[in-house]
Amino acid sequence: MSYPEKIKFARETLLMTQEELALELGVTPITVCRWETGKVEPSIKAKKAFRDLCERKGLSFDENHG
Repeated sequence: MSYPEKIKFARETLLMTQEELALELGVTPITVCRWETGKVEPSIKAKKAFRDLCERKGLSFDENHG
């Protein structure tokens, strides 16, 4: 699963809008949109925040794939 797919999958699994995910991660909704479409890659800080959010919500991804 690509990183954009992970972000969209997690957001939809958690029943969050792009706006809600953006608020959780401290970014703008357009940033989340750009991540999901693959136009921009999240910063390391944003990736850590995303990973922490997923862990808190019980979602995990195999780091060796995608």
